[in-house]
Amino acid sequence: MNEAEILNKLHRLEVTDSHLERNSLALELSDTKDPSLFWHIVELIQRPELVNNRGTLVYCLGNYDCSSIVDLLVELAESGNFEVSAGAEIILNEQRLR
Repeated sequence: MNEAEILNKLHRLEVTDSHLERNSLALELSDTKDPSLFWHIVELIQRPELVNNRGTLVYCLGNYDCSSIVDLLVELAESGNFEVSAGAEIILNEQRLR
């Protein structure tokens, strides 16, 4: 995927109202491991309107070094739904952040 495609998909990721499209785009983009995506995913996870639709977004963080967001991951592990909590715990454990 070239830079123009990444930017186009990143824009679509941020503006879509479709949870299915957002999840598909997030998975596709995170597979590139492009570092510019990391903070966009973090921002999406923190959007109040996505509180019940962020499990896939948390999963996508596993492709990145999450040492800068340990507090967020701990909060998600403690207060997220099952999928979010489990995803955050996996990242914390696999990256040895606790």
